Amino acid sequence: MPGLVTNYQKQATVTKLKKAYNILTNAVLLAQSEHGDTNKWITVNAEDFKGQNQQVADILKPHLRIVKDCAFDGGCWKDGDIYRIDGVSYGQNYAEPNNWYTFILQDGMTMLLANNNVKGSIQVTVDVDGFAGANTFGKDVFLFGIADNKIMPLGYDDEEILLTYCSKTGEGSLCAAKIMRDGWKIKDDYPW
Repeated sequence: MPGLVTNYQKQATVTKLKKAYNILTNAVLLAQSEHGDTNKWITVNAEDFKGQNQQVADILKPHLRIVKDCAFDGGCWKDGDIYRIDGVSYGQNYAEPNNWYTFILQDGMTMLLANNNVKGSIQVTVDVDGFAGANTFGKDVFLFGIADNKIMPLGYDDEEILLTYCSKTGEGSLCAAKIMRDGWKIKDDYPW
């Protein structure tokens, strides 16, 4: 019976993750048709993280079904620490006000936009089950990056980094890339 529950949880995670990826892909494509090259979306000073996140939010929001927009004020993320897949706390609470831009989608997913410290690149953190889940990278929290006119799971193009971060001793932050590279499956070598 525990195996059935685990398999169900894995499949539910994959389904939600794929949905998040599709939602973000469509939003990026629609935003590109209006605003052009994603590498030119950020025009404010490189040190103005909040301004950069605001710019990207303003570009993407019209193409997302947002039910609550918390901007930088907090409240759009499950309260409590974010955990690594190995169970260690990051010591960060995304529910608190910060330079991150947060919102909740119609289906309950929560999203956070944060500068990725690379010019023209923005990181999107997604909690696929919103306030219901474990707040754990690789289980319900996943990272994507918008750059070069596309959105992809962070780490997708670098297998060495991917294997380091999405492992039983890793933090789990790049596990969306592993799931996608494995054909939208959580295989036996996944650090569940």
